[in-house]
Amino acid sequence: ENPNIAHESEHAQAREALKKYLHYFERWENHARSMKLEAVTLEKIKNRIQEKVMSSCGTWIDWQYLFDAASLLAKCRYTLQYTYPYAYYIDPSPTKQLFEYQQAQLEAEIENLSWKIEHAETTDRGDLENQMDIAEKRRTSLLKDFLSS
Repeated sequence: ENPNIAHESEHAQAREALKKYLHYFERWENHARSMKLEAVTLEKIKNRIQEKVMSSCGTWIDWQYLFDAASLLAKCRYTLQYTYPYAYYIDPSPTKQLFEYQQAQLEAEIENLSWKIEHAETTDRGDLENQMDIAEKRRTSLLKDFLSS
């Protein structure tokens, strides 16, 4: 066998391994960054609730759902962030395809929830609470189906 061809093959394999690693690491890191931004959002929500309560626009309990939504968003992001190292180690198979499909579904619901929290002043409370329910169901389904075994 030609040593140059074998050497090129090793380089190609190394390049593919690096590409795979970077793919999953970048997604993990993006969610780590998003979690830091969500912490800022949570503080803004606390302040916004405090302002509403102080200006007699309801009680803390009336606005608790915003705080609950932000807390759920952080929990969902944390879950999603740590699905990427898990996915990295799954061998290509139909199971991995299903896992990545559910992962993508959770990510889409998280982004919807994040948008609705950011626009909570103009979003219907029922719509936000419905989105919270959908996101939590996606999160628990992913954990139950794949990470409990």
